[in-house]
Amino acid sequence: MSSFLDQTHQVVVITGAAGALGSSFALHLASLGYQLALTDIDQNENLVSRLRDLGCDPYYRTVDLTDNSAVEAFAEHVLERFGRCDVLVNNAAYMPLVPFEELTVDHLKRFEAVNVEASFILAKKFSIGMIEREFGRIIQIASSTTGTPMPNFTAYITTKMAGIGLTRALAAELGSYGVTANAISPGLTRTESSQKNLPQSLFDSVLERQLVKRNGVPKDLCGVLSFLISRDADFISGQVINTDGGVVF
Repeated sequence: MSSFLDQTHQVVVITGAAGALGSSFALHLASLGYQLALTDIDQNENLVSRLRDLGCDPYYRTVDLTDNSAVEAFAEHVLERFGRCDVLVNNAAYMPLVPFEELTVDHLKRFEAVNVEASFILAKKFSIGMIEREFGRIIQIASSTTGTPMPNFTAYITTKMAGIGLTRALAAELGSYGVTANAISPGLTRTESSQKNLPQSLFDSVLERQLVKRNGVPKDLCGVLSFLISRDADFISGQVINTDGGVVF
């Protein structure tokens, strides 16, 4: 029998919570009443403070997602603290630009560990309870670069495409238990980090290809996320939702 709870009792796990997307997701979902378990390789005390101002008491743990045992330990700590995970948002991403001629297998393994293996481990750990309760949501943050590849993104695109494959496989494995798995695929998103590390020419060239004529910002993804984890999306699974201003069709 399903033990679905309303969102004021549901627990959402978000990886990569210290970054622009993760913190935006956390603040948005806290405003809707969800309980939060957050992780990142960095601490973000400002985010925790803002969440508490919203009436949310988040569990926040720093974890290196390249360490499989640390990822498993984080999952165990979440279950000890809350007893459940209803929604898993695999948002963390490793994405330095590496020219193909400089890319090594060791580089690729680090991309894979963060962008794929951590998602697999957390889905494996948390889906057990989701199956028992006959409800769960797994959201993978993908990337429009899988549909519009660019130079220097080989490892990132490869592992982001693997994340899409994992999403579709999980949808097949878990669908009969009331658990859905979907991916959100953002386009180039203007954040403090992306503005610092990427040239303005890249923002300009992407904007030219968009149907919506402005650069994307983190809040553009929040509504899609809150919809996909709601009961309104019960019949949507195995999908990649492009949220990129109309670049990828």
